[in-house]
Amino acid sequence: MKICIVTYMYPSKYNSSDFVFVKNLVDEFARQGHECVVLCPFSFMHYKHLSNGKYVYQVEGNTVTVLCPNFLSLSNIQIGSFNLSTFLHKVAVRRALKRMTFTPDVVYCHFWKQGIEAYPYAKKKGIPLIVASGEAEILVNNNDGRYDGLKEYVKGVVCVSTKNKDESIKQNLTIPDKCRVIPNSIDNALFDKRNKLSCRERLGISPDKFVVAFVGWFANRKGSARVSAAISGIQEKDVYSFFIGDGPDEPTCDNVLFKGKLKHDEVPLYLNAADVFVLPTLLEGCCNAIVEAMACGLPIISSNLSFNWDVLNDRNSIMVDPMSIEEIRDAIIELRDDKALRENMSLASLEAARDLTIEHRAEKIINFIQE
Repeated sequence: MKICIVTYMYPSKYNSSDFVFVKNLVDEFARQGHECVVLCPFSFMHYKHLSNGKYVYQVEGNTVTVLCPNFLSLSNIQIGSFNLSTFLHKVAVRRALKRMTFTPDVVYCHFWKQGIEAYPYAKKKGIPLIVASGEAEILVNNNDGRYDGLKEYVKGVVCVSTKNKDESIKQNLTIPDKCRVIPNSIDNALFDKRNKLSCRERLGISPDKFVVAFVGWFANRKGSARVSAAISGIQEKDVYSFFIGDGPDEPTCDNVLFKGKLKHDEVPLYLNAADVFVLPTLLEGCCNAIVEAMACGLPIISSNLSFNWDVLNDRNSIMVDPMSIEEIRDAIIELRDDKALRENMSLASLEAARDLTIEHRAEKIINFIQE
């Protein structure tokens, strides 16, 4: 199958960490034998130079072509609800699609904004349009019918969570029968269960410490400060932590063993050296960090909000009010004091993560498209 993937960003030598999850999926599509062309406009204002317009790379002998037309990004210019940068990005996508010599069997868009950008091209060419809804919050709204015909033309919507499915329907972008919930996945060649003692030995951490891991932006939405406050509120002062990430809300609790950014391939070592994973996040599509922690066999403490319900349950997690420092603290204490519960939740996380691999996700999406 020939697939054109339209995305707002895509990793390159200039931005290796942006939208890695899209590249992982595209690479798996290619690995499974599908011909892929990625369309991702390039902000020459942001990177201070022009792109070459196109580059090609190989995935196990299969070619992925990336088209990156230059566009002028002026994200600070907003006139009412009109964003100039968004408009110029749309123009760049539509112009590149019009000039593209590759004729796809399907156009696959990350996310709804890109689906709107590609819609006129797909409709004119009679090519099926699939939208991947993975946004933390879907800001596109079609309740006033402004995107005439989009709801009817989109053939399928891949939703990372039931929450995203419900939001897409509520925003009048699609109907239930066109949606398929397929949660985010992990690179199982990278995120897997390892020997905890060996990982701790590499990091110089004694076996007897109880260690909490947090991965994410240090900000209110992710809850870094709430985790820090919860740990500070533990009377015994015997809980240690990894805070992996960056941002304004730096943790201030005692016993921080590591704080800062890591390369993506370094994160599994720290996760496997931890006892539990804590992320009281307020808003997600489907959180990659949680799925990666599950693949490393960690019990999860996270939010009791609907974006978690497709991957978390009472077997592999304690779900709390993400704004309650007391509930976060009590959940940490409960898992600290109950080794059997930690071990059972660890097994349940591993079991749930077995189906959340990039191979399985790509297969499910391809099967959904072919339906």
